[in-house]
Amino acid sequence: MSSVPPPTSDDEELITRLEDEILALELENNRLQQILRDSEYDRKALADIQKLANVGTWRLNHLTYNVQLSEKLTAMLDIPDGKSSMQWSEFITALDPSGELKLKQSLRDVFVGGGTINFEHTVSRSDGSLIYVRHHCETHLNGIGQPLNSIGLVQDITRDKERAAQLEILSNKDDLTCLYNRRKMNQALTEESIICMDNGLPLSSILLDLDNFKQVNDRFGHHIGDEVLVRVSEAIQNSLRLSDIASRWGGEEFLILCPNTAPNDAEVVAERIRQAIEHIQLSCDHTITASFGVGSLRSVQDLPEMLKRIDMALYQAKKAGRNCVRLIC
Repeated sequence: MSSVPPPTSDDEELITRLEDEILALELENNRLQQILRDSEYDRKALADIQKLANVGTWRLNHLTYNVQLSEKLTAMLDIPDGKSSMQWSEFITALDPSGELKLKQSLRDVFVGGGTINFEHTVSRSDGSLIYVRHHCETHLNGIGQPLNSIGLVQDITRDKERAAQLEILSNKDDLTCLYNRRKMNQALTEESIICMDNGLPLSSILLDLDNFKQVNDRFGHHIGDEVLVRVSEAIQNSLRLSDIASRWGGEEFLILCPNTAPNDAEVVAERIRQAIEHIQLSCDHTITASFGVGSLRSVQDLPEMLKRIDMALYQAKKAGRNCVRLIC
């Protein structure tokens, strides 16, 4: 019966060395697995950040002209089947088929010269909807100044644009009557006066003031006073032409702008409004009337004087017994 020879010192050293190598391999394997886990965590964290910030990213390889898109960007652009890799020409078309030439022009300089660019544009999605985006692009050059790759960040700012538009509307409208407020009407006066004078067109305006409005508040309460202002604003709007612009000038005063309208024609508009107001049926037993001043613009510099003239015409209507129209050219 043969016997196994005892291990020599060389064998023991070999075993020890192999055990150390196996341990080292296990440690390296654990380290690599941890790197993969960290990488996957970073990838998921980046995806979550992009979703929260409404930002998608793309990367262009200038050698192959292949574009890699983040998951958020493919969803933002509504790209079919969540396609995350495509050629540059296909990507530009996905951004906006109707504006690809403009987009190419916006990005060309940064592709050629390197650096960064920021701009805003719209994106037409495949479902026909339109979104607003803020675009940031940065191009990296190689050692001889040639474009190597470009990175883009695309943020969906549609909600911001919608909120800004809503705030703009709210800032321009009177809360109670929903007509233009005085600030917006002053802007309209300036703009329309320039347009009409530059094109040789007449510009007329109407100033009306509700008769004995204080008595309404004193007798029936401010809630009825608010009802009167709302009903009067509705009567004004229903009596105007599409080109006319109405505002609550202050308190119970209303200013109406009539572009491309001669004074006599504006007087007809004022009379139509006067009759509409006179026929308003309130929730209380009371008849509302208004007095009107009508005038027209002579030059752009004449705008303050025109406002004075229609105020004077309104005063004449009040003196004549109220509920009437007076014209001062």
